[in-house]
Amino acid sequence: MLQGYPTKNGTGISIFGDYGDLISLYTTVHEIANSLDENNIRLKAQSQLLMNFAYEIRKAYSGQRLTDKLTFNGDDKELFYYGFQCVWTDMLIFISALRHNAGYVQTDKLQQANLYMLEYVIEKALFQYDPEGANTIQHFIGQRINITNQYAFIIYQALHIKFVSDKQGKKRFRNIPQLIGDHFSEWRQEYKDLITSFEQSAKQQNCEITDLEFSDFPEIKW
Repeated sequence: MLQGYPTKNGTGISIFGDYGDLISLYTTVHEIANSLDENNIRLKAQSQLLMNFAYEIRKAYSGQRLTDKLTFNGDDKELFYYGFQCVWTDMLIFISALRHNAGYVQTDKLQQANLYMLEYVIEKALFQYDPEGANTIQHFIGQRINITNQYAFIIYQALHIKFVSDKQGKKRFRNIPQLIGDHFSEWRQEYKDLITSFEQSAKQQNCEITDLEFSDFPEIKW
C-alpha cells in the first residue's frame, strides 16, 4: 500500500511503497502515457508529463531515489519500502494528466485502484502539512488544471521553478491555487505574459514553443 508524507519544508510529498506497489503504479502511468501520440501537437505535452512521472516511479522502485524501513501500528515487523519525492505543483499536474487521459482509454480495476490510491495519499499528505491550505488545494486533485494546453509541459516547468524559488512555508503552500491559475488560466494577464516570453524565446532559438525546455532549475529544499 502506498504511503505519502509531506516533506520537511512543505515543498512536496514523499511517496513510498514496496516493490510491487511501485511497479503496479508505474505500469498504470506508463500504459496511460503510451496511449498518447507524442507526435500529435495536442498530445505531446501530456505525453511528456506522464513520461516524466513514470520515470520518477521507475527510479524509485529501482532503489535510486529513497529507501526506508517502515513499521505499522500493532505490527513489529519492519518492511522495506522504496520511495521518491515530488514537488506539490508537479504532482497536481501529473494527477490531472492521468485522470484526464484515463477517461479516454480502457482501464481495469487495478489501474483505477492505483489512481485512487495515489489521489488518496496526496490528499492525506496535503492535510498533514497544512489543513487550511489543503481545504482549497484538494480541489485541484485530478481537475481544474488545463493540461490539454499544448504548452502544458513548458508551463509545468515554469510553475515548478516559480514554486520552488519562492520562500518556504505555509504561505507558499497556500498560494498554490493562485500560482496554478496564473500559469494555466488563459484569461489571466500572468498567463498571457508567460506565453509572450515563450514566443520570444522560441523566436530567438528558431524553434516552436513546444520544443522549448528550461535548462536551469533551482535546488529543491524538500
